[in-house]
Amino acid sequence: MAGHVLLIDADVQVQQQVKDACAELQVELRHVDDIEAAIESIALSRPELVLLDVGLSRSDDDGLANFSKLRDRWPRLCTILIAERARSEQAIQAMKRGAIDYLLKPLKHPALVSHIENALRISRNMTVPTVYESVSESPGDRIVGQSPAMHEVFKLVGLIAPRDVNVLITGESGTGKELVAKALYHHSQRRDHPFLAVNCAAIPETLLESELFGHERGAFTGADMRRIGKFEQCTGGTLFLDEIGDLPLATQAKLLRVLQDGSFQRLGSAATIRCDVRIIAATNQNLVQLMDERRFRRDLYYRLKVTSIDLPPLRDREVDAVLLAHYFVKRFNPPMGTQIQRFSPEVLPVLLSYPWPGNVRELENVIKASLVVAQGNVFQVDFLPEEIRSVHRRAQAGVIPIPTRDGTIPAEGDLGQTCRRLLAHEPAHGRLYKEVLRFAEREVIQACLTQTSGRLAPAARLLGITRTTLRKKMAELDIKVNTTIDPR
Repeated sequence: MAGHVLLIDADVQVQQQVKDACAELQVELRHVDDIEAAIESIALSRPELVLLDVGLSRSDDDGLANFSKLRDRWPRLCTILIAERARSEQAIQAMKRGAIDYLLKPLKHPALVSHIENALRISRNMTVPTVYESVSESPGDRIVGQSPAMHEVFKLVGLIAPRDVNVLITGESGTGKELVAKALYHHSQRRDHPFLAVNCAAIPETLLESELFGHERGAFTGADMRRIGKFEQCTGGTLFLDEIGDLPLATQAKLLRVLQDGSFQRLGSAATIRCDVRIIAATNQNLVQLMDERRFRRDLYYRLKVTSIDLPPLRDREVDAVLLAHYFVKRFNPPMGTQIQRFSPEVLPVLLSYPWPGNVRELENVIKASLVVAQGNVFQVDFLPEEIRSVHRRAQAGVIPIPTRDGTIPAEGDLGQTCRRLLAHEPAHGRLYKEVLRFAEREVIQACLTQTSGRLAPAARLLGITRTTLRKKMAELDIKVNTTIDPR
């Protein structure tokens, strides 16, 4: 991954450890021995990440004073502090003042690599702007779009970003919700303060509350020291809560209180902590349906949805699908070693006839896979994966119609045969609807579980339901998961 790291540490052992970690991540490393040299170095060339040894100073306060010197001059400078031994108060103050992480010596290589990689990702979110132009040459993440639907999104971002209100971003998986969240941050009044992201579906329920609100030492098994949560760490900035529909009900209640009065308690503590954080939440789930099923709090929904942005699926943005295809080819040409300059005339109809259920993310992966087998400087239809080409062939042959606006591909397959069998089976009359729904649910759940090798969380995301609902459906349909799917 690209990046530029500055190490401020006179310890030769730490220098070697950080050098090894940066070499593995393929990022550039510079090191200096003291804070004065660091300030000069940063003024000449600002790094994406700074690692600062707080042991350079004689006292805890002096160590944090060096950190404050950097923060005062460069508020968005991502910094990891390195300490000789655990000092709980110093760790707390460091995180409160905006440190990305606080590491203890001796540094362990795998953990150090992970911490640096994560910090560089946070730095990139905070410093790399989001660009709206169709295929702009300027650096930054791009929201590519010229369709009327995306122009409406751009206008909403411009209206909402400067206003300090919470935002709910909705849309199918792969439509670019995180890019819109970063655009809101970069155009907000909080752009000089932290931007942190939490994927509520990727963190186990038992750890999510600690991740958000922190914990005290001894709060639970394994809590060997106090930890600052994302809310406390992000004070003054913006917190992006992705997959908010997967937030457990108990954590929803605690989040609601933060949104109401800006206060919370760490796990294992009765002390009230106050914070000032803007929330941008995103989901691909139907929160109204989750509220009807009593799996999402109605009061929290309205607190999050002060304003909202709904991202259109790619199938409703045909002009953007073409633009994105060109953009991804241009983006991946250098790393893939290809030199594609244009598309053959046969390619675009194939791309446009496919419904892209995975949206922009799926199109990106398809273009990348196509470049793996590409030759010459013209993108040929044969480069596309077979499943993409087959949809177009069937549509042309009249086997199936062009995909519908909602992205489904109507087909006369097993479901149609099942319906006819049930119609011919007189004892099934009167419960046809129930039997067909049961058959369809079983088929789609088994297909998704097979696709994800039996892993429930990614299967639930494919289905657009929560893990709890998936488990309930599997129990109802007697679907069991071992190493393979058993549909008994």
